[in-house]
Amino acid sequence: MIEPHDGGSPGQRPTRLRDVAAAAGVDASVASRVLNGDAQLSVRNETRDRVLEAAARLNYRPNRAARALKTARTMAVGMVVPDLANPAFAMIALGAEKRASAAGYTLMLARGSIPASLADLQGRVDGLLVAAATSETSYRRPLFGGVPAVLVNRKEPGEIASVIVDDEAGAALAIRHLLELGHRRIAHVAGPQDADTARRRLRGYRAALRLGGVEAAPESVAEASYDEAAGHLAAAALLRLRPRPTALFAANIRIAIGTLSAVRRARLRVPEDVSVIGFDDTPLASYLDPPLTTVRMPLEELGSVAAESLLREIGGRRAESVMVDIPPELVVRGSAAPPPLDATGRGS
Repeated sequence: MIEPHDGGSPGQRPTRLRDVAAAAGVDASVASRVLNGDAQLSVRNETRDRVLEAAARLNYRPNRAARALKTARTMAVGMVVPDLANPAFAMIALGAEKRASAAGYTLMLARGSIPASLADLQGRVDGLLVAAATSETSYRRPLFGGVPAVLVNRKEPGEIASVIVDDEAGAALAIRHLLELGHRRIAHVAGPQDADTARRRLRGYRAALRLGGVEAAPESVAEASYDEAAGHLAAAALLRLRPRPTALFAANIRIAIGTLSAVRRARLRVPEDVSVIGFDDTPLASYLDPPLTTVRMPLEELGSVAAESLLREIGGRRAESVMVDIPPELVVRGSAAPPPLDATGRGS
C-alpha cells in the first residue's frame, strides 16, 4: 500500500490512505481503487462519492513518485484549452485538478490546437482532457496516438466521450428572464459557430424566443470569437439595427465585457436603454459597471466529472458521454431591467 507524503496541516502527520478509508467507512483497498479510477472496481456511486469527499476534506495527497514507479505511469494528465485568458477554463481546470489530485495525478495545462498540444505533451501525460475541440476535426482515437482522451465542454463528431453542461437550458434561462421583463427585441452576440458550446447556446436562445411567441430575425444574431474585442464589434453592429434591440444576450463573459463597452460607446446606458445578460458567471461579473446579470454554469463540477471520466479511460474502461446533472442558475444583478418606454408609455 502506498502512503502519501504530504497533506494535512503543518506540524501534523500527513493524511494517510487508511484515514480516508476510515472517514468514508470503507476498506483501505476500496478507497485506493476508487482514488486510482480502477476500471474493474464495482461500487455504488454513493460509496465512490463518499471516498472522494473524504479525500478532499482531509486534503489527502498520494505519493506520486512511488505511484509512478509502481504503475509505470507519468501520474500526470493534460488539459488542452483554446484560451488561457477565458476565466471559464480556469474554473473547469480547478475542478479537474481537484479530482485528478485525489487520485495522485498532476494536471498540466496546454493552450492551442490538438496537434501542437499533443506534440508538447507526448510521453508526459497518461491522458488528455480536451476543451479546445471544434467541428473542424473528427475526434477519433488514432488522433491522440493511443493516449486516453475525453472532450470537455464540447460535443463534436467522432468516437471520443464528451462531458458537457446544459448550455441550451442556460441560454433559455437568460432569454426567459428578458421576456418576463417585457423585452421583445432581444439580440444575441453569439460565440463562434465552429464551437459546440456556441451552437448550443444559440439553439437555447432561439427555442426560448419561440416559446415566448417572438420571431428571432436572422439579423438579430451576430457571431463573434470568445473575446472582448470581437464581442464589442458584434454588439456594435447589432446596436445599429433599426429598430434597435432593447436587450443583448452575450455568449460568454468576455463577449459580455465587450458588449458593455459597445453600449457605452454608442452613448447608451445599461440597463436604462439596453439590457445585457452574459453567460458563465465568474466573480469578475460582480465588479463590472453595472454588475452583470449572468447565467452560472456548474463549471467546477464539469471539470471534476470530466477528470473522473478520464481516469476511467486510463484504467481501461470506456467512458460514456454525459451531461453534468446540475442545472444552470440565473444570477440577477444590475444589467437587466424592463425595456425603455416609447412615446405611448408602453415598452418599446
